[in-house]
Amino acid sequence: MLQTSSTERRAAGGDRPRSGESIKMPVAERVQFDNGRLLRINGSMLPSTQVFLLALLSAVSSVQAQTNPVKMSTSARLDLVAEPGVRALASGEIPSASGAVERMNWVPEADRARSYTAQFPITHLAWSECALRFVPEGSGSLTLSLMGPWEEASQGVLYREEVLWDALRVTGASVASAQKWPARGWHNEPLRLSLNVAAKTPVTIFAKARAVVPPDYHEMRRITGQSSPAHRAAKRFLRGTNLGNYLEAPPGQDWGAKYTEADFAHIKAEGFDHVRLPIGWHYYASTAPDFRISDEIYSKADFLVTNALKNGLGVIVNLHHFDKFTSNPPAFAKEFHALWRQIAAHYAKFADDVAFELLNEPKDAATTVAMNPIYAEVIRVIRETNPRRVIFVGPGKWNQISELPNLRLPDNDENLIVTVHCYDPFNFTHQGATWSSSDVKGLKGIVFPGPPAKRFVPDPAARLGRGTLDWLERYNTLPTVKNPCGPLAFRRLLQQAKEWSDYYGRPVHVGEFGCYTGADASSRARFYEEFRKALEESGLGWAMWDWKAGFRYWDDKTGQPASGMREALFQRSTLR
Repeated sequence: MLQTSSTERRAAGGDRPRSGESIKMPVAERVQFDNGRLLRINGSMLPSTQVFLLALLSAVSSVQAQTNPVKMSTSARLDLVAEPGVRALASGEIPSASGAVERMNWVPEADRARSYTAQFPITHLAWSECALRFVPEGSGSLTLSLMGPWEEASQGVLYREEVLWDALRVTGASVASAQKWPARGWHNEPLRLSLNVAAKTPVTIFAKARAVVPPDYHEMRRITGQSSPAHRAAKRFLRGTNLGNYLEAPPGQDWGAKYTEADFAHIKAEGFDHVRLPIGWHYYASTAPDFRISDEIYSKADFLVTNALKNGLGVIVNLHHFDKFTSNPPAFAKEFHALWRQIAAHYAKFADDVAFELLNEPKDAATTVAMNPIYAEVIRVIRETNPRRVIFVGPGKWNQISELPNLRLPDNDENLIVTVHCYDPFNFTHQGATWSSSDVKGLKGIVFPGPPAKRFVPDPAARLGRGTLDWLERYNTLPTVKNPCGPLAFRRLLQQAKEWSDYYGRPVHVGEFGCYTGADASSRARFYEEFRKALEESGLGWAMWDWKAGFRYWDDKTGQPASGMREALFQRSTLR
């Protein structure tokens, strides 16, 4: 289970220069920042308004003159910066595409009202629509920058993630540009255009974008048809639930959940067809070189596996919270291999309804690119004892859907299902969760879908960040079809997973989604229903988080499903 939102994780560190950092500009001007504020250009101090505009017009972060490693982009970025005379840009929204818009949080707060930055999910498979609408307070000019994302390859060095842009069209403003289309740009070399706007006149920017394929990109083999071993196996893993807060906890810790034989009978009776078992196998392994797994964890895991099978349920056995490995995969790769060699041997004679999931939510140094060769080797190890067993494999960044383009599966293995996770809209699904970020755990009373009947006013003592406050403003004001706390938050992502699945012929399973009980019961039920409908429209199997812990489907106190949950997840289900 994830701990922070996909948006927060992407923005960790922010698109902002560090204090005292000098960065090289495309126009060969040297600038210096202090806590995000531009101080000097070529040694000269600047007035605050010029400081702001020049900082934003040149907000690229290639530190010194170095070679930027190339990577295929999974998002396109559009930045807007108005001159001081425009005073402010208001009512920023994504009118007809999937994406997120917010103020630039890396500039001085007093200047943020004159800025917007928007991110749109893209792939190399097809053009994606990008659109941003806003209303200028005053008349004047602003700068539009089209680029790729900010993502560090190493300290101070950005990936070169190029985006191809085309079909730019602007309504409500005039464009001063001789730019020819299509054209490519990336974070450090954006495409810049000047727009002239009139006070109170709504402006809408439309464009198409797609990822530029790097020169050394290895295209994964496409599997044709829907009859591969993985596709056949996927039909046994359509509607599942996670047995969380139990075996993934470190020894000696009690996270509040225990499971009995009765749970499996209830799970089957409710309509689920499989369970996912989060297990911290590494906690029960000895030291090198054997990393021998203890009988204690096998006994506990086998109780869950055998009772699931006895009740006609499929089982996904995973490796959960292996944080030392995700912090440094090369250093702990031998242990990773050893764990799976033993787990695979232990379950080799179990029914085919038992599946393996290699690693829950790879993160930190366990990037998708870093994990591709490690996955390939572990799959080879498992195949020595389990040649027919289906294996679930997931991309990095907490199994984010946007990372699918970077995933490479072995071309010669057609019995692999790809797993992804999605907890959007995070401010709703994790409100009040004590382990979440300070902003999210301080929220209470967010309803789904937005907007609320009565304007939500956060507790002033919460001291929410600018990004969260901007999100709340859109939550309070935008209609449901455009609201950040509505189906828009996850529908396009799930469609993107489906598009990737169809293109490569690899089934995709959403192994985690859910809403914490910090939200009101009615909103939780509406969320689960809308998410389930979106999954079924995309033909994706799923496992909701969780059965009876903090995101519960089942209420042990009443011996019944939590309010509204049965209707939300099983009413008129269409997955077959």
